[in-house]
Amino acid sequence: MRKIVKILLIIFFLAILAVGSVFLAFFWNNLTFNPGERYVSDNLNYMNVIYENRSNNYAFNEGYSESTSCPWGFIHNGLDYFFLNNSKVISASPGQVEEISWRDNGEGIENRFYVSIRIRFNKSITLGYNFEPWTQNPADKDKQLAMVLVQEGDWVELGQEIARFLYVQESAHIHFDISHNNQQTCPEPFFSTAGYNEMMTMVHIFQPSWELCYP
Repeated sequence: MRKIVKILLIIFFLAILAVGSVFLAFFWNNLTFNPGERYVSDNLNYMNVIYENRSNNYAFNEGYSESTSCPWGFIHNGLDYFFLNNSKVISASPGQVEEISWRDNGEGIENRFYVSIRIRFNKSITLGYNFEPWTQNPADKDKQLAMVLVQEGDWVELGQEIARFLYVQESAHIHFDISHNNQQTCPEPFFSTAGYNEMMTMVHIFQPSWELCYP
């Protein structure tokens, strides 16, 4: 009986240790991140667009929405930039490249492969750049990965080129999102005045009556 209790206690403590390790790994950057004197990091209110030229965009079909009460009719926690092939992708803010990854959504899915760059601005804010070339071909995924110009751990500046975009089929785009305290949120408050005005000018070329975010 004592042996069983001992084994159960060991299992219990190992489980606590495992959960604690996962928790610490998940929140480590939130707790320790410090850009030093590289840039002003107390408040992100000077974000810009992720394109170099307005003409890089061939459409604007989705902004940020938290309900279906929006022009596109579904919840969408980010902004979609519909880029032409080989368009420059520039960093909307300074920060550190926290993660570069890719995802396979499965065979038979038209928009199968995603490539993602996540850049941390401060302890509570991260920016996500999700490249969706709209392809089922693994070689296209590899090509998009090869078009990423930064590495995990790199510090990037506002306006720095971080990648080129691979357009394979119609609907190819970059899904851009902001997470604040691990919760995706409307990007509008984080823009500079000039950045927001540029963003809305681009949006209204394609959708004259749309807002950027719909709560």
